Amino acid sequence: MFDLYRWGRTVGVAAGVVAGLTGVGLAAALRRPLPRVAGNAHLPGLQAQVEVRRDRWGIPHIYAQHNTDLFAGLGYVHAQDRLWQMELNRRTGHGRLAEIFGPIALSSDTFIRTLGFSALAQREVELLDADTHTLLTAYLSGINSFLDAHSSRLPLEFRLLGFTPRPWELADILVWPKVMALNLSTNWTSELLHARIVAAVGAERAAALYPGYPDQAALTIPPGVVYDPDIGAAALRMLADAAPFTGEMGGPQGSNAWAVNGSRSLNGHPLLANDPHLALALPGIWYLAHLEGGDFHVTGGTFPGSCGVVVGHNRHIAWGVTNGMTDNQDLYIERFDPADPLRYQWRGTWEQAEVRRETIQVKGQAAPTTIEVRVTRHGPIIDPVAEPNPGPLARPRDVDEQFHEALALRWTALDPSPGVAHAVLDLNRAHTWSEFRAALAKWDVPPQNFVYADRQGNVGYALAGRLPLRNQHDGTLPVPGWDGAHEWREFIPAEAMPSALNPPDGMVVTANHLVTGPDYPFHAYLKGEWLNPYRAERIGDLLRTEPRHDTRSFARIQHDVVSLPGLELARLVADLAVDDPREQQARDLLVAWDGTLNAASGGGAIYVALRYHLLRLAYAELGPLLLAPTAPGVFTTVPANLYLERALPLLLERIATAPLPGRPDPWLGPGRTWDDLLRTALARAVAELRNLHPDPARWRYGQIHRLTLRHPLGSVAALAPIFNRGPWPAGGDIDTVSQAYAPRHSPAGPSFVAPSYRHIIDLGNWDASRVVLPAGQSGHPASVHYNDMASAWRSGGYCPMLWSRKAVEAHTAAVLILE
Repeated sequence: MFDLYRWGRTVGVAAGVVAGLTGVGLAAALRRPLPRVAGNAHLPGLQAQVEVRRDRWGIPHIYAQHNTDLFAGLGYVHAQDRLWQMELNRRTGHGRLAEIFGPIALSSDTFIRTLGFSALAQREVELLDADTHTLLTAYLSGINSFLDAHSSRLPLEFRLLGFTPRPWELADILVWPKVMALNLSTNWTSELLHARIVAAVGAERAAALYPGYPDQAALTIPPGVVYDPDIGAAALRMLADAAPFTGEMGGPQGSNAWAVNGSRSLNGHPLLANDPHLALALPGIWYLAHLEGGDFHVTGGTFPGSCGVVVGHNRHIAWGVTNGMTDNQDLYIERFDPADPLRYQWRGTWEQAEVRRETIQVKGQAAPTTIEVRVTRHGPIIDPVAEPNPGPLARPRDVDEQFHEALALRWTALDPSPGVAHAVLDLNRAHTWSEFRAALAKWDVPPQNFVYADRQGNVGYALAGRLPLRNQHDGTLPVPGWDGAHEWREFIPAEAMPSALNPPDGMVVTANHLVTGPDYPFHAYLKGEWLNPYRAERIGDLLRTEPRHDTRSFARIQHDVVSLPGLELARLVADLAVDDPREQQARDLLVAWDGTLNAASGGGAIYVALRYHLLRLAYAELGPLLLAPTAPGVFTTVPANLYLERALPLLLERIATAPLPGRPDPWLGPGRTWDDLLRTALARAVAELRNLHPDPARWRYGQIHRLTLRHPLGSVAALAPIFNRGPWPAGGDIDTVSQAYAPRHSPAGPSFVAPSYRHIIDLGNWDASRVVLPAGQSGHPASVHYNDMASAWRSGGYCPMLWSRKAVEAHTAAVLILE
């Protein structure tokens, strides 16, 4: 999740340290922390031996007699392979990056401390039920036992940064889900963009421009509010220093998941597929593990530093997840007394804000940095954090009294609840649909779509998460916090969340699209910023095309790169009149294109460039807002990137339905036609692609769309060959089933959102199931498993998702006994 382009200049990696690691020194430094994966090792506190069988892909199969021993073993192997990643994750969640990176991380820490994740995690420890507390404590014992025994053989990153990790605590496990929730819940940044658009073009025009689904209500402007063009300006001042740590967190971090029942499979049993789309990095976010012991037998993807299998299958059921894209965040405009920065208005009276003091240790800084966080009934003040706002966020039309105004964030993740920890462990042991739904009832943030299948032949879908019922607004824009008219009333009951068991067509599909229709009782309250429906449509088409499926046909679907909007745009430019011969050639290549957006595609390169320029020409009236970063602290993003991507269906529909000749459209405004925009966009696309080669027939999508797997320290030139892998030409884009999104404008440099994990599960034969990661299991650059899955991931291959003891033993490469 980090992209540290300025890291080498700011954290002070001494040239002598890097030079000292060259040659034999470097080889030794890389090999020294490689874990022992065969023989015997001591793990205090076990009730019996734990057997860890690693297959030839580095995936551990952990066998134990007791639940606690099983999770102690998981903690141990997580620390063996991903200790540096675990350290980075918990420091992110606690807001303690500046301790090791210096002032460059101060803005990130400031924002996370403002949200209060660390304090929330501490409170959630007290809310753990006895069983979960016991299992998480056992997991901790495995991590800390490894730390105690290997303090002199830590991964290279610790040596470069010059620190030793402290022992792990329960709060460290609970803080990472908060960071994941922040990754996947970015509506609050969109609210700032929408407010700025309203300020720039007016409410009516903003509603027309808004890229919503057809049945989604238009923008609702809260009464009595006029948005200032610089809303959120104070928060944006933190962006410059935070950017190297952020990547493109506002990108389309979605996913695909689908399942079919036995009537649609070759062997008569359900099949389930899932590929979560997240920002790719080294090491990857997922770690594969197979756990058998006590009352657990489960396999799939885990998060290092967290307990349990998040996606996968157990003896009875299989499941997958996609981001719900539903809105559980709101910004409230608070009015503070100019004479007292702690008094804020509430329903005609004054209330006193709570104050939380945070002390941040900064490497290389003599004294720590202290911030004061104000917290209102709506949540922490995120803009500004510790200084009065120099200008109004919203000007009251009929009120003369002046206030200092600031933004408070109301978000379900800021209510203490260890719900995800409980839910994951319950999912790992669920036998039936009802037990599956009961586990999801505990899942609070981030909202997620779950796809389900079981050994009895059932398939289903359920949305999980805590979603508010709002008064007098739809969550699209910041609302007044002073009048009490825009509060959350309650939440959609868990039992009333959207779900479906055994739909008539025998399949379920979720790809971050709108999941309910007007017949759903809470449809009017279910708000979100769903991604374009093209992936879901394509998956459904491919599932219906073949009457019966197996793991091979599911694999073809997971790697499909046919672009439905690309084919539509090619059709729309077929009769476009252009004069320049090279532009004519490009147009003809696009029209002849089969829609396959692979790395070798010439038409695909033209489509992607044309799409990019067309979207920005159509929304040119937004001006600087198209490039403006919006979000303080650790999750800097350019929300207009995703805003424009979501606008594509609207544009294609308007072009297709605009009257001829010249396709004028009142939506464009006076003096503009779609043909003019298409010609200009094509000219700009051709001018851009000419840098690849003068002849359009030589253009290839993979020349402009390339993947590099980056390590947080790989931005230092001397370390890049050690830690990074790639670049490789890549296919796909935001709207293909095999998604591959690389925004051109990111505050922190290149990022790449793509399938971070793929699995295909055969409920008729667990051993026939498949799985693959973009890189590998290990976080150690010298390990053979650092990126040994990368080639298969890129070419459409998989590893077996081994389940039976016989299959595991047949592929065992090493056995470690923990005693």
